[in-house]
Amino acid sequence: MDAILMSLMTALNEQLLINVYQRDTDDFYTGYVQALGNNAVILATYNDAGIADGAVLINFAAIAQVEFAGTDLDDMQFRIGVAKAEHFLTVAGQEQALQFDATKDLLHQLVTQVQASQQMVMVILADDDAYLEGQVTAVAPDQFTLNVFNKFNYTDVRTMQVDNSDVLVIEFQGLDLRQETALVAQRKQLQHVKSALVPNDGQLAAVFEQARVADQLLAVIPKGHDDQFFVGTVKALHDDVVVLSLKDMAAQFGGYLAIRLPAIQSLTTASDYLQTIAYYAQWDRQHHFTQQPVLNADREFDSSDDLIAGIISSAAAFQRVIRIRITDEEEHFLGFPTQVTATSFVLNLVGDEAGEQITVDNTQVLEIAFGHIYAYLQERRLQRD
Repeated sequence: MDAILMSLMTALNEQLLINVYQRDTDDFYTGYVQALGNNAVILATYNDAGIADGAVLINFAAIAQVEFAGTDLDDMQFRIGVAKAEHFLTVAGQEQALQFDATKDLLHQLVTQVQASQQMVMVILADDDAYLEGQVTAVAPDQFTLNVFNKFNYTDVRTMQVDNSDVLVIEFQGLDLRQETALVAQRKQLQHVKSALVPNDGQLAAVFEQARVADQLLAVIPKGHDDQFFVGTVKALHDDVVVLSLKDMAAQFGGYLAIRLPAIQSLTTASDYLQTIAYYAQWDRQHHFTQQPVLNADREFDSSDDLIAGIISSAAAFQRVIRIRITDEEEHFLGFPTQVTATSFVLNLVGDEAGEQITVDNTQVLEIAFGHIYAYLQERRLQRD
């Protein structure tokens, strides 16, 4: 603990970008120390795209390691630089900054201030795997009351008494929490909808076509990846391939996904979470947050063409980075295609596997993700290197 405290003090005094790794999980936060108390630290955090995005309080008991240097931090410094240079959209600085006195308990100060503003927070407790999102409605010296909101299930209504000693992490003032605050402000008007799940029984093409015409928001679950799903609208449909325009967790444009219908486990046409994302999308439009300025959310696709071949050829022509999943492989591959023929291509891998190549037959491709912010950042990195 002394080593962690000394590392955090150094990061505060020298204003160093750091990674703070948590115990018992692969999750970590990247940011700058804003306040350092007796048993907790507050970081101004950045998301994976290098965008300033809220802050987090982390109890010392939850910290496994503090990292000052390394490949990941070098990459994050690059991404932060690109985000600033390209004027990526951020809510940083748009809300009144919270004030902290490092000589007093940081957690108590945080919950007192977020109670006053009624902004949503995300709380992680000891011995509980759940990520609890909610509003603080009452504060006592050693505990607080949290009204939990479940954006996946509007019928999940709970009020919890949380002991300060059980709190490991509290995230606050990020983009999705700001949107959720606006959503919860109309909580009494929210109507639960029963989830409508469509299994892949050979009828998905008709469902996708109806969704394309109606510009309907869908959630798609790929086979073999039950913990992963994509949310978006249908851009094109041809033979056994559908192209989706994706929404990220804040309903901003998240690039495109081409996926073969046989690679889909099921899709959801209605749910409370789809209602949540639809509201976030409306918030994005009202606040001019629909997409990052370097992305193209208006790309068109010819549904009469071989969509997989067309996407590969376009990526090769413009030296675009794509992420693919192929048959008989669990992992995704990230790279840029070259040596494109009518039936195959060579994928030049980037990132940790830079320098390696794999030859891929078009029929092997199950998914292609492209046109998203992380592909753009990889392309910028390649241009620099």
